[in-house]
Amino acid sequence: MELFNLKEARLKISELAKHIKTKKIFKKKNKLAFVFAFTQNLSFAAGNCAIALNRHLKITDYDIVMLHSDLSDKDIATFNKIPHVVLKRFDLQDDFVDHMLKNIPKQSRFRTKNHLMCFGHFEAFSLLRDYEYVVYNDVDVSFQRDISDIISYVPFGIAPDTPWKVRDQFSREVPENPAYDMEREGYCSSVMVLSDNLPYNEIVNFLYEKAWEYADCLINPDQAIICLAVQKFNINPKLIPIDIYSCISWKDCAITAKTVHFGTEKKSGKILTYVILFQNGIELISNGSNWADLTSTNRILPQEIPYLL
Repeated sequence: MELFNLKEARLKISELAKHIKTKKIFKKKNKLAFVFAFTQNLSFAAGNCAIALNRHLKITDYDIVMLHSDLSDKDIATFNKIPHVVLKRFDLQDDFVDHMLKNIPKQSRFRTKNHLMCFGHFEAFSLLRDYEYVVYNDVDVSFQRDISDIISYVPFGIAPDTPWKVRDQFSREVPENPAYDMEREGYCSSVMVLSDNLPYNEIVNFLYEKAWEYADCLINPDQAIICLAVQKFNINPKLIPIDIYSCISWKDCAITAKTVHFGTEKKSGKILTYVILFQNGIELISNGSNWADLTSTNRILPQEIPYLL
């Protein structure tokens, strides 16, 4: 009987392996990311968003991706205590920052380095490389209820910017052949829902290239270019109802809305909104944040604090 020769077997296996064609292994994408982009002065607001999402979401398979710049060690430690949070550093290239700050027109309010964090909206498309679905929200909001059903607005959902048109996002016409329809309805990028069915790599390249090209006429920089991308890539957006998913805080619908937006100097009289901010604030403070940040980052005036007590 012939004995098993281990050395010979290994040699045969080694020779055989040279002729085996292996398939490329692709990293499996995660399901869903809720995304926020912010500078350090808005870290408390971002923490409020993360805590509120965790409290209200009825799903469990999600990440909360925090695109940040120069967070302090204390802030990083605080965020790391919040479930589902994934911290990602986001820094624009120096030449891009310099170009924007030199060229963005005076009538735009996005003329400081901190305001250039608005380009974090573009990174929502980049994250489709890692996630099947991405939901972007600005950080000056309060989540009052489960918003997991917002995914129904894929492959591209965005809020209307009523009554403004595309032309209102620019200080002049943008020359292009074929020309963009500047009279089309504008879109508000404060809330977006995206899926990886979009040509996201091409969209990301387009967004940054056109932002550079049209820097001298961008009133609302990210929003303006996203409006152009919708036309360039023949996207038919599903309009996200603002009164449900981004209700301005002083409106009557703020009491029933799933998401309340503080993007205004006019303050809310809706006690529910403040109770939620108070609950989230207490949790953030226990994790190491400062109470004083609540008034500055959520646009709450000091005299309104009694609403929280």
